[in-house]
Amino acid sequence: MLFTPIYIAMTFIKTWRIRSFRARLLEFLSGNTSVAFCKVPENAAETPTLSSKLCTNPKNAYLCDLLDYTNTTRICSMKPTQCIEITDWVSCAGGLPLGSCEQSPITDLDVDILFECEMDPHEDAGQDIITLESMGQPIAWKAGSHLAIVLKTNIEHLSMIGFNFVGGEFVIDHNLPVVRIQTVQLQGEPNKASDPSMRSLRSDIQYNLKHSTSDFQWPVHAALLRKLSKVVDIKSDNKQPVHMNGSSDLVLEVPQPVKRPVTLADVSVNTGKSLSGEDDEHEETNKTPEPVQKTEEKQVEPEPLAEDKEVVVENVTVEIQHNITPKKSSLKLDLKKGTSQLSTSLLNISSQIKSITTHKRIVSTTGPKRPQSQIECYPPVKEEKPRGSTSQESTPKSVKSSRPLVNTKSPNVLIYSDSVVARDNLEASLKKVLDCDRYTLYVVSREALEGGAWRGRAALVAVAGCVGRAAPLLLAHLLSGGRLLALCSDLLHAVLPYYKTAEVRENEIVQFTYDKWKSVKMKHHIFCYQASPAKKQFSTESDRQPSKYTGHPGHELDIQVLASEETWRTPSLLQATDLTNSGIAIFSQIHLEADPSDYLGEEGMISNEARLGIIHKILGDILGLHVKDPQELTQIDYTRGFFLGNHVNKLQLVERCAVVDGARIQKCDNVMIQWCLRGETPREPPSETFLPVYVYECPEHFSTVEYFDNLSSGSMGRLVVYADVMPSTHNVTSVPLGHGVGSVALRQTSGRGRFGNRWIGPKGQACMSLQVWQTISPTLPLMQHAAALAAVRAIRTAHSYEHLDIRIKWPNDVYFGREVKIGGTITTANCYGDNVYVNIGTGVNISNSVPTTCINDIIAEHNRQHGTSLAPWSIEKFLARYASQLERIIDNLNTDGGVDAFLEQYYEYWLHDNESIRIQNEATSSPVEGTISGLDEAGWLVVRTESGDVRVEPDGNSFDIMNGLIAPKIKPQVK
Repeated sequence: MLFTPIYIAMTFIKTWRIRSFRARLLEFLSGNTSVAFCKVPENAAETPTLSSKLCTNPKNAYLCDLLDYTNTTRICSMKPTQCIEITDWVSCAGGLPLGSCEQSPITDLDVDILFECEMDPHEDAGQDIITLESMGQPIAWKAGSHLAIVLKTNIEHLSMIGFNFVGGEFVIDHNLPVVRIQTVQLQGEPNKASDPSMRSLRSDIQYNLKHSTSDFQWPVHAALLRKLSKVVDIKSDNKQPVHMNGSSDLVLEVPQPVKRPVTLADVSVNTGKSLSGEDDEHEETNKTPEPVQKTEEKQVEPEPLAEDKEVVVENVTVEIQHNITPKKSSLKLDLKKGTSQLSTSLLNISSQIKSITTHKRIVSTTGPKRPQSQIECYPPVKEEKPRGSTSQESTPKSVKSSRPLVNTKSPNVLIYSDSVVARDNLEASLKKVLDCDRYTLYVVSREALEGGAWRGRAALVAVAGCVGRAAPLLLAHLLSGGRLLALCSDLLHAVLPYYKTAEVRENEIVQFTYDKWKSVKMKHHIFCYQASPAKKQFSTESDRQPSKYTGHPGHELDIQVLASEETWRTPSLLQATDLTNSGIAIFSQIHLEADPSDYLGEEGMISNEARLGIIHKILGDILGLHVKDPQELTQIDYTRGFFLGNHVNKLQLVERCAVVDGARIQKCDNVMIQWCLRGETPREPPSETFLPVYVYECPEHFSTVEYFDNLSSGSMGRLVVYADVMPSTHNVTSVPLGHGVGSVALRQTSGRGRFGNRWIGPKGQACMSLQVWQTISPTLPLMQHAAALAAVRAIRTAHSYEHLDIRIKWPNDVYFGREVKIGGTITTANCYGDNVYVNIGTGVNISNSVPTTCINDIIAEHNRQHGTSLAPWSIEKFLARYASQLERIIDNLNTDGGVDAFLEQYYEYWLHDNESIRIQNEATSSPVEGTISGLDEAGWLVVRTESGDVRVEPDGNSFDIMNGLIAPKIKPQVK
């Protein structure tokens, strides 16, 4: 008897929940709106898009509200109503596709819904199966990677369907799991498959459905469904490819037209209320930032959410992984915690991102509460600024503004291809054409491209082949004013969706003419895409090749066919220009990345010259990048080195080196050093792997007098290996040499950045690596922070230069203002006996105006604005003052109260006082609001939240704190 009231209670609760669910659905469906129910299986190859790819207007869909969100289920509403043209679908008359032909008992069929099912039946035979007829009247179906069925029902049954869909596995006839249910608006009538070419297939399907359960073979049936669907698709007037959610093709999602700077939410479902847990790592909401200051970038005011009164801009973060590089050692040192343990490897700085933060921009007026100032413990040095003057007083904190999406840091050129051969060819071609003193070329993985860390930092993104799920990011880059180069790529469909008519041309050689290059022979893309004609009977080229595309709301693309192959007039080179933000994309349907000599022999040499000329014109004249003469020799002339410093100390170091065949040889990281005394001849000339260093001579292009006159340190920088050109200063200091020993280069060819990034080291940049020997102590994690502080203090503690707005971006980047990076550091550490030698590499732009700006440009602009006459800096002066500051900072770190005093100075120059942020990671279901309050004793960022202080480590996260992003790879520590 007890079970009866329990059953009644449970039935009542369920009924109440369904009614509540129905009320919300009615609210969602009011107006021009669709509702989608989505499943997100674990380890899914592709997360579901906002709207079904089968709709005719999925690119216009944007997220309105979220009704339910779990790890495996999403229910959301979107506008506008999603439409499906079913003229190329197959009619469900006669029981197709799943066999039942009974009339549905449901009346008042006023809601059209789309079902998308997996084509692989559920393995659990005991799973409750829901028949199509019990849910509504089936109308039409389509088979591809998934089985799609549209049916008519009413709001009551839709409420029950949605409720059961969220409650667990939803399986229909033949044990097919349903992955999406979406309300749609139907257009047209389905094909009855009565054509003679379809009749036999239809009969085979119907005959197959009559088999008993034991004789029925689903794989055979599925193949028949796909075949008939494909035939109907081909025969229909509307020849659209059969794409389903879950297939490898990607359809972009774009919101309603609004003219504004483009965000990721504009071109994909990766919004703050996305449809997958994975995509939540790339979220951006439709909220408006507080108007606390004037910015050049116009802010847009989308519809605010009724229940959210706080105005917050949520930004996008990414997922990146960097490996830990093992080092030979007897001890493993943890630089973050100042602890050690026995190991055969040493921890280098690495990162792995798993979550995001969002950022509310405010102008700080007061700094965080910190210990009473202890700066006085730092002894005074010559040429310091006058008493009573601090950088805090003389220069206000840099104004915070929204960083534009187009690059403001060192220009990077990203290269991606799904083919290793195409990737290598593309990289080699770009290196021949681009000015590599201005650009760093990065070959990125598919994961890195899809992650999006490059957004806002890429002068050019060059892709070859399929880009898959990265298409929305690449489209956003274009619509934000960026530059794209796409070679034989499916990105063409994402930017210009009407280019879908294709022929297969495997290994075909075509001729085309572009500008001054006539009848160039090159290999065509295996697919030959051209625009679907605007008119069925087109008579002009403009009818065949539209000159405008307006499918991306708020943006109009101007389309130009730059070159066509001579036989069929198929576009070989296309240019798409966004008239809103001036982004430019070049699409090539010929293999511009490949040398024609590889497949045309001697005849291809002329075509290869034309190919490089065409790339040169495209990159330089159209995309506006800095290029060099393709005929220019690219060989690098490495130079010999010089050992600078006290002769006694130099000889003591050199004499420790092993003598091999009469020469003092020292093997460093990637270079062999030969120390050359008087009368000794190098065994080989300078190269990328060999550096002869002269002990008794001085360099011609580096003033030792100016350097040592400005050097006030006791050890740091007193012994320095200098070369005009070397691969990386970090190579020299990769082996234990001695405390304070350094390496300097006038130009680096393979400079290193943090996390394996490349660092441009052109002439005019101060490049230095220094060895700092320490005992294991809790202050070791602060070495990278100390290097950034030393670089800033080297400039701003000089008399009259304290007003320059040069600051620190946590933990160790050097910025001018908040937007322009002018320097950075890399810190690695190795153990040697009981000591640790930390290699600190630093690069700061002194007199090189490219790729960003430099100290002397900043000084010149300051003189122009304020009528001053500050002298420009030399590399020698900066490096000497930097080494002196670094020694002083490190020495004081190890004294009583040294950490507090160090942090006080660090805060004086950093950019992040009282920045308000929101943090979300795997441990929390909703973002946690907080305010940056400073650093702890290990250099971790401390964020004050209602539940306590959250600590974020500097080297275990991906963060762009200038854009308000912090992404801990581990759970934040709350104390």
